[in-house]
Amino acid sequence: MKALSTLSEILTLAGSQFKVYDMGRKIAPIDTQAFYAMETAARPYPAPIAGHARLALCFWSIKTPQTPYIWFLQFPVDELGFIKLAARDQFLHLIVTILGHDLSKQPSEEQAKALASNPCIFRPVEEKQAYFNARLKVDLDLPASAYYEHAQSYLAGELGWENWTSIALQGLADVVARLDREDNSQRLAHALEHLNDQLWVHLAQLLEHQSLDQKMCHKLCQLHAKWLNERPQLSYLLLRAMASSPQTALRQKALKAQLEISSDPQLFVAIAGRLWSDLEDEQLNRLFFNQLAKVKDQMLFNQLFADLVAIPSLRNQVLSRLRDPQRSNELAEAIGQLIQSTHG
Repeated sequence: MKALSTLSEILTLAGSQFKVYDMGRKIAPIDTQAFYAMETAARPYPAPIAGHARLALCFWSIKTPQTPYIWFLQFPVDELGFIKLAARDQFLHLIVTILGHDLSKQPSEEQAKALASNPCIFRPVEEKQAYFNARLKVDLDLPASAYYEHAQSYLAGELGWENWTSIALQGLADVVARLDREDNSQRLAHALEHLNDQLWVHLAQLLEHQSLDQKMCHKLCQLHAKWLNERPQLSYLLLRAMASSPQTALRQKALKAQLEISSDPQLFVAIAGRLWSDLEDEQLNRLFFNQLAKVKDQMLFNQLFADLVAIPSLRNQVLSRLRDPQRSNELAEAIGQLIQSTHG
């Protein structure tokens, strides 16, 4: 086992089948070859969050695919997004020491504590756990949770919209992960305008990981245009809901409209955290930073600049704002303070 140097090798030797998911900004599957390249620092992790690559490693025995094991892992990355191999090696050593060749081995109470307290282990927030659980069951062709049918009934309007507190988050996640079956997309589209603010917060944090069909994306865009006037404090949630939609042009049109009129700090945090890929568009990138500077919150500006410049696909674009001849006076001032604080 000492010769093994990667998680991929350990899993293969243990006779496990496995899947890898990005658990950082959005939840999405990662090809096993791409994962191997990331964990050997042959390619960068695509979207670091808080200086880390966050992953879910799901593995199971060929004999018992219905009982997968899951590790939620986070590894520090360098300024270019490459995983720091020393941290990965430390975790590998811990795994080999505790579990050896048998990854399904039940660790002792003391060993379980050692695993849980390792800095490479993290616990996703509740909404991410719910969506991941639902998505994994879809991908492994396993049944949904016991809460699924109740959530379907609610979204069909059969239980009364006022009874939203009876809907389990996991049931809602099961519906979102299965929008392409059992008329779930139609159910959800029917329910959208009936949901209260609190349920919308949960729904947006589930939908942001899910690919949406064109009809659903059109519905969300129409609702977004309406909310810009009627519910402006929540309109950014609709952008989050469309974060994984392949309908890029529709989403970016809504994003541009929102940026042009909004100064809500939560909007900028949501864009940086979930819609960062849209900032690869030069015009949206410039608009984002010009509008962010107008918020007049230097700490927020510094944090989001540092967050976005750490994403490999955005690094050059974000750095180009430093000397952009088309930047606003507010942006020039914010950048000046950013540079001053960095040197300080």
